Amino acid sequence: MNKTRVGDICAIAYLTVIAIFFFFSIDGFIKATKAHPIVMGFIKVALLATFGEFLKVRRQSGTWNITHPVQRFIVWGIFGIWFTYAFPLFDVGTKDMIAKGTWPQWGNLFEAFSKSFWINLAGGYGYVMMLTHEYFNKIIEKQGLVDLTEFSDGLDKRIWFRFIPLTIFFFWIPAHTITFLLPGYFRVLMAAVLSVALGFILTIKR
Repeated sequence: MNKTRVGDICAIAYLTVIAIFFFFSIDGFIKATKAHPIVMGFIKVALLATFGEFLKVRRQSGTWNITHPVQRFIVWGIFGIWFTYAFPLFDVGTKDMIAKGTWPQWGNLFEAFSKSFWINLAGGYGYVMMLTHEYFNKIIEKQGLVDLTEFSDGLDKRIWFRFIPLTIFFFWIPAHTITFLLPGYFRVLMAAVLSVALGFILTIKR
């Protein structure tokens, strides 16, 4: 059995173990998320989004060989903390606008859409998050700081100034609308799942 096939089996086993652990300890998961939101935000996103990094490499190269996985795990964990703060910020902010009459209230679905709209456009969540993560990826690959001019010059302009902005409207806003329909303690977990989808998005047209 070749290494790629072994990697495929390990990937399936990894996701299976996480799914089983989640479904059989959901009450504990909810309690832990409420009691320790920052730590749980770090863990949830780090575990799933790092898997997305492996998946991205698998799609690009046909192997599961990823460089510096521990560093990538830590970076994604920090993003998990970012997500933990961002969701309640735009949740409360949108509700405040609705309460003050500066934003319409047309039902729960529109409210969830509104929160998604503001977090992605005013908060720059989808685009800024992906661009920031790409920058950290370059730092990890280089194992040193990357000059912003050098980073900008190295970006594929077709992807980052045409394709990626379109994902905000056709992927991130609809996906985060669903996210904001969920209870608060599930939102960062959903963000972690969406981070796996990011692995697919960033391999399109490459």
